[in-house]
Amino acid sequence: MRRTILAAVLFAFTPVALALADDDAGGPTIAQFLKIRVPGQVRMAPDSSIYSRDFPDGIYQLYRRNPTDPITSQGKRLTDFPDGLATYSVSPDGKWVTLEAAAGGNENNQVYLLDTSNDSIKPLLQNPKVQYSVDVWLRDSGGFVYTANDASPRDFYVYQYDIKSGKSTPLLSRTGSWSCADVTADGSRMLIAEYRSISDSSMYVMDAATGNLIDLTTKSAEGTASNRPIAFTTDEQGIFFGSDFENGFVQLYTRDARDPSKAPVPFLPNLKARDLDGADINFSRTLLATVHNEDGYGKLRLFYLPEPSPVPFAHPPQGVVSVNNIEGDTVLYTVTNSTTPGITYALPVSPPKETMMRNAEPVNARLDNEPIDLSAFRLPELIKYKSFDGREIPAFLYLPASAKKGTPIPFVVNFHGGPEGQFRPGFDRTTQFLVSKGYGVLQPNVRGSTGYGREFHMADNYKLRWDSVKDGAEAARWLVKEGYAENGRIAAYGGSYGGFMSVGTTIEGADVFGSCINVVGVVNLKTFLEQTSGYRQKLREVEYGPLTDPEFLTKVSPMTRVNEIKVPMLIAHGANDPRVPLNEAIQLAVALQKQGEDPELLFFPDEGHGFQKLENRILFSERMVKFLDKHIGPGRMKP
Repeated sequence: MRRTILAAVLFAFTPVALALADDDAGGPTIAQFLKIRVPGQVRMAPDSSIYSRDFPDGIYQLYRRNPTDPITSQGKRLTDFPDGLATYSVSPDGKWVTLEAAAGGNENNQVYLLDTSNDSIKPLLQNPKVQYSVDVWLRDSGGFVYTANDASPRDFYVYQYDIKSGKSTPLLSRTGSWSCADVTADGSRMLIAEYRSISDSSMYVMDAATGNLIDLTTKSAEGTASNRPIAFTTDEQGIFFGSDFENGFVQLYTRDARDPSKAPVPFLPNLKARDLDGADINFSRTLLATVHNEDGYGKLRLFYLPEPSPVPFAHPPQGVVSVNNIEGDTVLYTVTNSTTPGITYALPVSPPKETMMRNAEPVNARLDNEPIDLSAFRLPELIKYKSFDGREIPAFLYLPASAKKGTPIPFVVNFHGGPEGQFRPGFDRTTQFLVSKGYGVLQPNVRGSTGYGREFHMADNYKLRWDSVKDGAEAARWLVKEGYAENGRIAAYGGSYGGFMSVGTTIEGADVFGSCINVVGVVNLKTFLEQTSGYRQKLREVEYGPLTDPEFLTKVSPMTRVNEIKVPMLIAHGANDPRVPLNEAIQLAVALQKQGEDPELLFFPDEGHGFQKLENRILFSERMVKFLDKHIGPGRMKP
């Protein structure tokens, strides 16, 4: 008998009643995989103590470990936010830590201040209807620059908070999404970013006293470019920034901060076909770290300033690398790959002109007790397939150890969110569990993905939206053609925009897909844009198309073709999602039920855009695995 939508919602809102038994097949369960734990967001303070965000109790909180404690020590727990800590920032002198936390996943981060002399915490910036974000500390640690959408839900203005007086001062109050990347040592000038979309952003140097802006924006031949301000140079007369204005790939440049007429200068001219992932600089501006995206992997480079000259160091293992912070002459970076769940290293840098090679030492370690051998995890293969129009699409292919080409196995085609995202070969608990149970996993970076240049990530904008869905369908057809999978035993799975892709590909690829998992996904572009948070609407109209063109938005939405969906579907969503409102999931479920389908539903009252609490992640993942096993799993024979 078909359940009603109301009954399904009430059932899913009672997680205790949905607890599932352990995997009868033996071996570690999906819950055990999800409990694999390494402290994240690791940063070093001036006294060399280590801060991190971790979830030993299932909810992310802040911890601090003394520099003399072993890396296997959890450290002291500093916070107790009911819905977890989102992020934090340590002041240059180490006396203060700003804490950001939101209620129930609604993303309206409130700001708190931790006094490290006694670890007391007090509320600082508080308004449940406002999203606050700490951008950068002043050099004297007397305050920080932050953004907030308090004056208008659609716009983020720039403010300065003074710790001694407890007062906020407006610095920049213009329409748009503004933020601060860096501040000069005396606090008189600020490096400002204005974000409109991934392909269109501006940068300025602002006089903090007057608010006057010097426009340093670069533009491509087509009139827009991505401009990512990073920091002032050592003498504070110039800036470091990333931009794709020259050849479509984000490169690192310097330019004069006082004279916009002077042309930008490439910092690493030999890396023109690699996207700059990120860059960081220490407070004394004597060390610069860069990471470049090379076929999804991350390449770390270090430079002495102001020369600049390369720093000799032993390079980290291959994987996805991110720079956490540079404290004095010590660089903290994190490496993740198929067998490395986010190990953070501290690298003490030799003085300039000293040729001794320094080795990095880990500052965190795996802290769970799960009986899972990470060395047995499967490495992905980077493959490329031709899409409907001949465009080459890169993808990461994960196969079980026993899999053989020509012997089809059940497959999951996993779509990333964004669309401005990219699958990268990092540590993936869910993928590795599925592979251990006999599933193959393909992660395509369809057009619209980042990491492959400006033209590629703009190739799905507006009227080109459905082309990315066609890319997704061709991924499944490639699996069948190459003998890895068979029609009907391939599941489409994705979250957010990946949810749009998963639902869309079951329509476009009805010949190959046999089931669908849609997590916090967009299914109706018109209602999504009408109901998403104000600060998201402008950004997403650039990508998907404007609300002034409702006919197109309706035409390209999977909801318009819901009658073509004939596969089993699992729909999961957070009730407090500020990005993709719950209505997207509800309208899809109702439409499927009206046409006689019975989608499985799982809604969380204490989550937003994705599932943060461990118990919720376990609940969803257990339901997902049972869903896959039932509809395409290794034990299911092809009809």
